[in-house]
Amino acid sequence: MSSEKKKGASRKPAAKKQRSRRARGFNWKVSEWPPGVFKILRWLRGGLILAALGVMLNFAGQWLMIQLDKPVTSVKIRGEFLLVSRQQVADQVYEAMGSSFMTLKLDNIKAQLERQPWIDRVRVERRWPDQLEVTVIEHKPIARWGTSDALNHRGEVIELKQAQDERVQQLLQGLPRLSGLSGMEAEVMEQYQTLSKMLSERGLVLAQLQMDATRSWSATLEDGTEINIGREQVAARAKRFLKVYERQLKQRWAELDRIDLRYFNGVAVHWRQAQ
Repeated sequence: MSSEKKKGASRKPAAKKQRSRRARGFNWKVSEWPPGVFKILRWLRGGLILAALGVMLNFAGQWLMIQLDKPVTSVKIRGEFLLVSRQQVADQVYEAMGSSFMTLKLDNIKAQLERQPWIDRVRVERRWPDQLEVTVIEHKPIARWGTSDALNHRGEVIELKQAQDERVQQLLQGLPRLSGLSGMEAEVMEQYQTLSKMLSERGLVLAQLQMDATRSWSATLEDGTEINIGREQVAARAKRFLKVYERQLKQRWAELDRIDLRYFNGVAVHWRQAQ
């Protein structure tokens, strides 16, 4: 009996040692984990947070779109309508406008309105929660261009082929007449503004300005006096003319017919023939 007990007693420590080895193999302490594991866990945690936020934002965005995407209930049209019909603008806006407030294509509405010859610029804006605001700025003609069109202050052509309205004719009446080569509208307008300012300071009104095929300039004043300026040094020649005007020509201005500025140091004056 003593020998069997001893044998059984000798087996028990071996079984405990085997279990302790298995425990050590499957129950690592956190402090014993490889460093890379912590990085992976942090990355997974960050990814899960971002994914959760993305889902929440997506649902929130969809809910917000549902709340805001309502039909447009009113359209406010602003502007000083002298040459453009407010009703015509309204009709074009309603035609280009869809039923959804959020899906309105503002650029399309703007582009369609700006195709009208008398409209310079258009601003289209949403006004929460369901209003559309359209601001129209008309072209303001500064001068006639050629025989059928006009120019604004930037020298841009305003086509008048379809503008035979009485209001248009009244607006154009009395405007100076400019002409020149195609594509040179901005330069002609700039030259007109420079010369007109210089002459107006002496009480002279510029009624016509022309650039011919050789790019030579000529002007006609309101009283019919013609001024041949030439191709070069336009502003300098105009200044020289005004000095001569103040010193010698002002007193006899009614006798003048035309003036030639195409000289290096002076001007040539042609007098009206006595009746």
